[in-house]
Amino acid sequence: MARLTIEVDCGDGAFMSIADPRTFEAGGVEWRLRYGNPEQVRFVAAALVESYDYLLSGEITQKEAERRLRLMRQVRRAALEEGADG
Repeated sequence: MARLTIEVDCGDGAFMSIADPRTFEAGGVEWRLRYGNPEQVRFVAAALVESYDYLLSGEITQKEAERRLRLMRQVRRAALEEGADG
C-alpha cells in the first residue's frame, strides 16, 4: 500500500507531516476530501492540518517556522525526484 504522508524530521524530536506527492499527484488530498471518499483520507487531512496549524502558532518563532517549511519543501521535492526516477 502506498504511503499517504511523509514525516519530516525537523530536529530535536520534532516531526511534521506532508502529503506524499507521489500518492496524491492526481487531485491531492483536497480533491479526495471534496469529491472522493473523505473517510479514506481523514487521518491524512488531520495530520496535515495539525502541521500547518503549528507553523502558524505562536509556539515557534517565525524563523523556526520558515526553517521547518524549507525542510518540508526539500523533502517534498526529493520525493518527487525519487518518484520520477522510478
